Amino acid sequence: MERCLLAFGTAAPELVVLTCNGTAGHSATELRLQQCMAEGWFLANSDAGCRIEDGSATCGGVIRNHEGHWVRGVTKFIGVCSALEAEAWGAYMILLAARNLGITRIVLLLDCMEVVRMAKLEYLPPGAPTIMMYLREILSYDWCIEIHHIDRKRNRLAHDLAKLADESSLCPIYFPHPPVSFVLSEYANGIG
Repeated sequence: MERCLLAFGTAAPELVVLTCNGTAGHSATELRLQQCMAEGWFLANSDAGCRIEDGSATCGGVIRNHEGHWVRGVTKFIGVCSALEAEAWGAYMILLAARNLGITRIVLLLDCMEVVRMAKLEYLPPGAPTIMMYLREILSYDWCIEIHHIDRKRNRLAHDLAKLADESSLCPIYFPHPPVSFVLSEYANGIG
């Protein structure tokens, strides 16, 4: 397990980056997640995908409260970009949604190790996607964020939200409630 603590701003909010090696049982990451949820933190998942046919990308994510209840979902059509850029867009969009809701303590779960790694760098490397600058800016706001890397299988809800993006609009679509298709699916039973 890797842990990095970065402090930003005068109030020194925390950005903690944790990665899990996928060991069986309760990993340190899962125990930390349970602790955060018990303390009333919000939980966010984000994901993205690129279409093979045309190279276009979408992203999406969901914010849940400490009891696991849906707070807000978001999906966005991005356009043609790399998979790394799309994943960074997903993280940025869900954090922007959280910020707009006034959330000040949030755990962000990502299945892209490279975005997690770049979020903790002191300086971005030359050639880093521009969206990483925006992501790092929102991370520097006065709030507490923990970023955890999780297995792709545990990020299915965010992945499925990303698929809902409509390429006819570049504006994000927000879901104050789960989409009807999700309510009628296995998500209604807490799976995913």
